[in-house]
Amino acid sequence: MMKKILFPLFILSVVLGELCSTSYGQSGPQFQRSAYMNGNQVRTVFGNWGVIGQPAAKGKRGAWRNDNDGYIGDVTPLVGAEINYAGKTFHSVATCFVERPAQIQDQDPLTSKWWTFQPDGGYFNTNQQSVAMSNDPNSWPPFWPDKLNDTKDPGWRGSWNGYFGKRANADLETYFVMDDNNDERFNKASNNTLGVAFKPDSTKPQRNGMALVMSVRAMQWSQFLAKDNIFWLYEITNTGTTTYNRAVFGMLVGTYVGVTSTEDYREYADDWSFYSAKDNITYTGDYGRQILNPLWVGTVGMVGYAFLESPGNPFDGIDNDGDADSSAVGQLTPKFTSASFDSTLITPGMQLVLIRNDYSRFLYTVPSVAPGDSLLITTRGLSTWIKPGITKVAEGNVLQRTVIDPTFGAIKVDYVNPNAYDGVDNDFDGIIDENYYVHYRQLKRSKNPANPPLIDQTRPLHYTDFITGNGTSPTSMIDERRNDLIDNNTNWNIAHDDVGRDGIPNTGDLGEGDGIPTSGYDANGNDTGLPGEPHIDKTDVRESDQIGLTNFYYFAPSNQVRLGDDESMWTNLAPGFFDVPASIVNNRPTAGEDGDFIYGSGYFPLLSHSTERFSLALVYGGGRGGSVDDDIADLLKNKQTVQQIYDANYQFPQPPDKPTLTAVAGDKQVTLYWDRKAEASVDPVLLTKDFEGYKLYKSTDPDFRDIYTITDGSGSPQGYRPLVQVDIVDGVQGYFQATGDAFTVAAGYAFYLGSDNGLQHSYVDNDVQNGRRYYYALVAYDKGDNYLGIFPSENSKFVTISTSGEITHDPNVAVVVPNTKVAGYVPPPNGVKLSATVHYGTGDIYSEVLDPNKITRDTYRLEFLDSRIDGIDNNDNGLIDAFDSTEATRTTSFYSVRDMNDITEIFYALDTTLVTLERTNLVRSSVVVRNSSSTAIPASNYILDTLRGNIRGASPGSMPAGRYTITYQYYPVYRSSNIYGSPYVSEAKDADIFDGIQLSFRNQWQAQRIDSLSVWTGKDAYRFGFTPLNVQVGNKFYKGIQKPSDYSIIFSNSIVDTSTGDPDLQPDALPVNFRVYNETDSTFIKFIYADIDANGKVSPQDELVFLEKEPLGNYIYTWDIKFSNKQNDPIDTVYALGAGDKLSIKTTKPFRQGDNYLFTPVPAKVDEAAASASLRRVRVVPNPYVTASTFELPLNPGVTSGRGQRKIDFIHVPSQASIQIFTSRGDHIMTLRHDGNIEDGTVSWNVKTKENLDVAYGVYYYVVESTAGTMTGKFAIIK
Repeated sequence: MMKKILFPLFILSVVLGELCSTSYGQSGPQFQRSAYMNGNQVRTVFGNWGVIGQPAAKGKRGAWRNDNDGYIGDVTPLVGAEINYAGKTFHSVATCFVERPAQIQDQDPLTSKWWTFQPDGGYFNTNQQSVAMSNDPNSWPPFWPDKLNDTKDPGWRGSWNGYFGKRANADLETYFVMDDNNDERFNKASNNTLGVAFKPDSTKPQRNGMALVMSVRAMQWSQFLAKDNIFWLYEITNTGTTTYNRAVFGMLVGTYVGVTSTEDYREYADDWSFYSAKDNITYTGDYGRQILNPLWVGTVGMVGYAFLESPGNPFDGIDNDGDADSSAVGQLTPKFTSASFDSTLITPGMQLVLIRNDYSRFLYTVPSVAPGDSLLITTRGLSTWIKPGITKVAEGNVLQRTVIDPTFGAIKVDYVNPNAYDGVDNDFDGIIDENYYVHYRQLKRSKNPANPPLIDQTRPLHYTDFITGNGTSPTSMIDERRNDLIDNNTNWNIAHDDVGRDGIPNTGDLGEGDGIPTSGYDANGNDTGLPGEPHIDKTDVRESDQIGLTNFYYFAPSNQVRLGDDESMWTNLAPGFFDVPASIVNNRPTAGEDGDFIYGSGYFPLLSHSTERFSLALVYGGGRGGSVDDDIADLLKNKQTVQQIYDANYQFPQPPDKPTLTAVAGDKQVTLYWDRKAEASVDPVLLTKDFEGYKLYKSTDPDFRDIYTITDGSGSPQGYRPLVQVDIVDGVQGYFQATGDAFTVAAGYAFYLGSDNGLQHSYVDNDVQNGRRYYYALVAYDKGDNYLGIFPSENSKFVTISTSGEITHDPNVAVVVPNTKVAGYVPPPNGVKLSATVHYGTGDIYSEVLDPNKITRDTYRLEFLDSRIDGIDNNDNGLIDAFDSTEATRTTSFYSVRDMNDITEIFYALDTTLVTLERTNLVRSSVVVRNSSSTAIPASNYILDTLRGNIRGASPGSMPAGRYTITYQYYPVYRSSNIYGSPYVSEAKDADIFDGIQLSFRNQWQAQRIDSLSVWTGKDAYRFGFTPLNVQVGNKFYKGIQKPSDYSIIFSNSIVDTSTGDPDLQPDALPVNFRVYNETDSTFIKFIYADIDANGKVSPQDELVFLEKEPLGNYIYTWDIKFSNKQNDPIDTVYALGAGDKLSIKTTKPFRQGDNYLFTPVPAKVDEAAASASLRRVRVVPNPYVTASTFELPLNPGVTSGRGQRKIDFIHVPSQASIQIFTSRGDHIMTLRHDGNIEDGTVSWNVKTKENLDVAYGVYYYVVESTAGTMTGKFAIIK
């Protein structure tokens, strides 16, 4: 048989290189990759070195609603820390490489090396140029370096590195890791003015920077409530041995509303920015909302930067995030009062709370001393002398100073004691950095004392009383932590969350099913690299004592930032003040300017080997033609949505899994077909199968904007108009009836759930034009849940066109250009009836061709299982197969299609590590595994999961790392019940599609007599009824099984058998001159005979009931035969039936186990004679070509100059033909060639010469040469 060879994705050297995990030192600019987040209405380019909105040349710079409508110049994270080293204190702020104006860039002044975060090379497929994206497995690395600690599945090969485990939590995600090892400013004495050579990790002297590793995840949901947002999650880990007592995180934002790519229409010069301190969001708009960029489409909106999660401080004894009231324990803890910040006199006998280096507290009683003597008191970070009875201490109290204001002159200004920011407990109460303006009276104001406060409200927070111990409970929600192995807020649910450390149910890993929460940290507090179970530590955002947004620094013009000056950047991130731009008056803009900003969160301790987190969401709104206030209100409404998603721990109800859509180009038609993956998916939040239907979208625009026409009550588009919608017949139909909050948020938008028209898995679109590009998207949608207030959601649909024109898209999206076939094209035979090699079933089966491109020359074998032999309980009565007499009907339950051709695949074993093969559902008996020497490996050496298609060594050393081949056959369709009319599936209009083929079953599901074939041989005796037994005797009911078998009643001239007596139906066993033979099972069967007239002969009114033996030995009733006179016979007619007489009864029978069909689909071909005859059909379209064609594509996104595509098509071209084009003077200007694809008879020309110059207007001649012959023609290009 023919063998197929499948080549691996990675060569051996690459795979063997995987055995070493990626760590620091394997980062650098050589690993820079970029990609797009385009999972909803927000589309942005980003780089895995930490920048959002760049590389600028790739366009989609924080674009919203339209690829060319950009809102962002650059967004990058900042991480700063105070370092005490070699007797010196200095500050280091790690930045990201970013193309933006700055007074000093963060790079080596001599070598120009960037002293910034750089990407880790282990978190993407190094053979590609894309960052790892959840919707593109080809972009994933061969394994994830941070998941090698998973003993069940080291490295999570072939799985997504998700927030909650091996799945994407959102519709689109990205994940990458970077570190600051390239930031050498303070690691070499020659690189800094202090002359320090700081080493952050005493165990790894080659480690540079601050030993920081940042993992970054972005998430998008396409559901209409979240369609205007992107979430960015940052985790920063201090991998070194140095603890930083004061650290700060922040973001640098370059505003640029109106940008497309690298063009310069000075759109950055009229932006304005401000923030809502109450809502923790900064936002930017375009002053005057007038865009000069000619590529901009539509009205101008706003972009916001919502600060969702800040670092936590679990060591200060303060309820920084104000959530202690959510805990019954926390409610009993004390709150700050104004007196809490009064100075305290230290007296003998007083108990002080001192802090050890590990932040544990202990009590110290002040002893009595001689008058004038002092005591040395040491607490973490502070040693000081005190005099009992004299020394007073205070922390975070309000002080006053005099400042000179240019308008008001000398004024008194209150300010908080600077010791509120030093990371030390200065008043010995065990509380670190308490602050009157933060923890009691919440005051946010700018540095200009003349400006009114942004927020000024009394909001006392809870704190821990370390003397009494009130507040030290980990469930008090004071100083809660995301690495303490404790469910601080007690929201872990044993029914849903007990899934083990890998976050995935049914893997049997550590902690699964043990009844207690399992953290992603081990018992020693070490990070395992695994997410842990839901709602504990890593996977619960509420288990962090977040300090919130602590500063906003605005600067203009945009180059007034010193990225390479760490002290300056540290100052820009200092907590306590919120700048108000001069262009903002009464919280609204009065002008636009070229201004950017930095916002931050600090200070907090960043301990050695600890992780802190922050997250932001890009939030868009406005742009509806209203006022600035309207835009801000819409933006803040969308911010509420992202806050809800964050508060729900990023557990947003998800649509069903994405189906895979395939489009087949035809002549003036497109055939589309898809799989059934979505129908079996389970919502990971609701834990139910909530699939409802499919919507098929069609557009000539990659963003589907032309069908984005379904609006809400205010006229704002919220949904897409489908070409086709099909849904389950389940009574769920019409519009989703939103109530409560869901109704309010929907604002009049109604989601249509379908019309109960039933599912289908293919569609032919005949409303297309040849030569035009179409985009199709198939989205699966769910029911929603009105009771829970959950709106229905549908899949996202991603199409990305790069600046070079390369198209990438999701599996549920297809891009297709219908065209003519080649000359002489003969399509594959369609509707072919299959012939059985062995069959019991009486139905018919046909093969239908949906995709000629996929047709192979392989031979397939169609096999069946039925209710008697399939190993399942088909009718939910608790009995299986032979134990259930009702399953003797042998109803078709499954069919399988086996590819009879051997396939040989190369794979690289890694001992006992699981390796995923190219295919699933392998035929075990066909498998042969060979090593690199072509020696067959004993099956005992490996464990092969034939269903999932993976293999690993059975024990250490049994399959050493190296190259292997595996030869097998497989089932492209395995145990499918998708047969039209099946009683076992609710929706079975059509069968599965494989290799471009779909089988059409005309199954005869129930056994019934076939009248034309059920006849007498010999004497044409009586009429007879043939039905399953169905009688009542007294209170007992007797029901026979409708067994699908053929029977013969064979008569003799003498007694040859005895009937079986039945105490209720017929107690007598009677000798008879006939036997009953089951032709299908090849066996004589028992029967009950009712001789009504007792004449010893089969007569009218006599009755036979078949008794048939089950596999377990018991007998069941099946068929009931009642004899009656023929129409013209006298009523007393009795036939003397004997030798040579036989009654044959044939029944319809469903397909069953044992039925086999072999078939070999025939692919399309070219008839050379027909090709020659049809040469005259070759045409040029359009002809004449007048300046442009409606089929031509516009400029690629991000391209800001040029006219877009030019295209002339030659159609009906013979296969592998050459087309030579000449001017009217006979000058040859271009030769085109057909690529040999017989499904596409079109050759396109870009209207350029062979020198890549635009052609002139005029008349041109062409010559088509092929094996089918030669033809000539002409066309015109008109200005």
